[in-house]
Amino acid sequence: MVLKGNSNMLTFFTDPYPDELLYSACSRYHYYSGNQNIEDTGEKLFGKRSAVASFEIGNHLHFLCDELGGLYNMKYLLQKHTIFPFYSPFLPNKRRNGIVENSSSGNSSAIYFKLGFNTGISKKTHIYYCTSCSGNDFERYGEAYIHREHQLQGVLVCPHHGQVLRRYPIRISGRGRLQYIRLEKGNLELSNSSNPLWYSKYQNNLLDISKAAYYLLCNDLSDVNEAEILQRYKNLLYKMNLTFYNFRIKQRELHDMLVSHYGNELLNILGSDIKNNCERSWLRNATTNLPRSVHPIRHILLILFLCGDMKSFFKNLKQEYNPFGKGPWPCLNKASDHYQQNVIEHSVVGMNKKKQKPIGTFACKCGYVYSRTGPDNVEEDRYRKNGIKSFGPVWENKLKKLLNEGCHSFYMIGHLLGCSSITVKKYATRLIKENSIRIYTVKNKKIPTDSLLNEYRDRLLSAIKENPEITRTDIAMKYAMEWKFLCRYNKEEFLKILPPKGKRGRKRGCNISLDWDKRDRELVLQLQEAYIEILNRRRPIRITQSALSRKIYQFSLLNGNNLKKLPQCAQFIKRVSESKEQFQLRRCQISITRMKKEGITITPWRIKHMAGVNNEEYARLKEKISQIASAN
Repeated sequence: MVLKGNSNMLTFFTDPYPDELLYSACSRYHYYSGNQNIEDTGEKLFGKRSAVASFEIGNHLHFLCDELGGLYNMKYLLQKHTIFPFYSPFLPNKRRNGIVENSSSGNSSAIYFKLGFNTGISKKTHIYYCTSCSGNDFERYGEAYIHREHQLQGVLVCPHHGQVLRRYPIRISGRGRLQYIRLEKGNLELSNSSNPLWYSKYQNNLLDISKAAYYLLCNDLSDVNEAEILQRYKNLLYKMNLTFYNFRIKQRELHDMLVSHYGNELLNILGSDIKNNCERSWLRNATTNLPRSVHPIRHILLILFLCGDMKSFFKNLKQEYNPFGKGPWPCLNKASDHYQQNVIEHSVVGMNKKKQKPIGTFACKCGYVYSRTGPDNVEEDRYRKNGIKSFGPVWENKLKKLLNEGCHSFYMIGHLLGCSSITVKKYATRLIKENSIRIYTVKNKKIPTDSLLNEYRDRLLSAIKENPEITRTDIAMKYAMEWKFLCRYNKEEFLKILPPKGKRGRKRGCNISLDWDKRDRELVLQLQEAYIEILNRRRPIRITQSALSRKIYQFSLLNGNNLKKLPQCAQFIKRVSESKEQFQLRRCQISITRMKKEGITITPWRIKHMAGVNNEEYARLKEKISQIASAN
């Protein structure tokens, strides 16, 4: 690039290529300028004969930008042509601003100290390159250059091609500070050669780490700071039940899970092995607010373990984890006209210290306040409550109305209002003392009216008419409330309408034998529908003879000796029933499918957690679960 302007300015400069280190561009300038010695180049570029471009981070950038006539600014050069963005998100604001200031002035020794280069990860003593990238550079530009993504500590493979990085034969340390090195074709190995032994075993992990590091280089995360990242860690760990009620992290469990995820060998290769219960381990430093530097590669290991990828981690950086999902939440007041509608905008999340589980409190404008122990795992959990803190005026007015009608028992009112009969009795006693209601009782028990009993009687008659072969047991299961009240308050009439005792399979009033073949064909169709419904449940249950028969309200028929007269039903039940092991594998398969659909990294501990399989069962089924994971 030829420059025009002030005579004191540079007459030309070599524009940096994409992702080229500023050091590499300065080395190319030194070569093309024809300067006899590096002191002349230092004076032209940085205003000091003793100055030379810092390899990883620029220095004297203020002077260089002025010499280039404003074509580049410091922020652009730092962001696009140094490794500063690799470290920037994990630094406190004060230290980050200090690095920018040192880059402007030329105090490069202070820069390396503030970045935390001496954090246990081996510093690269040579320039590294990718054979494919260098080959492409020669085809596109006629020369190769130093890519910044290949010089990052802890990055062992190219993020673009997945190839192991090669070492350029000239050292960048140990030869004195004043030197300019450019990639010469004769010193580059552009053909594929043998890879280290660990490459094939950890190829995917190393490529993920390399791509994550490149993500940091390519994205402007200047608004991100160390405190926000720590809070994001805590939110994710809280979601994984790896924190106590006060957000203090369960360090031992986190250590075990992260080491199990990566393995000690890979951590050792990356210089990031973790000593358990060590107060100065990098994992403890990364997840606490101690003023100790943690290398970006180690942050990447933790982020990939927690979140699976860098994009979602930083995209949702300021999003706090709520164990009860996103609002609004449903009101569970059965007395309201907005029952189960999402009208509650705010919730308060606490922690059960004894159970170490979150507790959510949800207050609706109607006055109904309920609580639930979390976290929510499935959609149905949103409509569950563990306790009621306040019923509110809407609920109490509905209670008064039902009590004044005098046609419902305490049990029935509790069923209609979503509470126990004991609660109804307690409120009724208080309202009677306040003269707020009229209530008809006999020995403190509600007596249902004749109209209510007739209504229950008609329901049973209709059910028997629609299904003449229905048994007493089936009626008791399907119409439990009607059975209870008619048996208690109108037993004589109740016994008259029931099917004859011991006459299963016969129509009332006749001695015609039941057509068992027809019954078998009808029931097997109902069993097939019940089987599909059970399979499609979000929260799986084990498929058994009892579960299928209860689903179609034929428990007594399909669990007794009569099953021998229903060969199709018996054969179907035998074919689809699950053993305990089969049910565990199905739960694991559902969990794996859900994780793939939601883009969650599949790991053994996640499978165990989502499927509810303990360590002993998982160890026994490990091979089969691995086959399921690979097949999906």
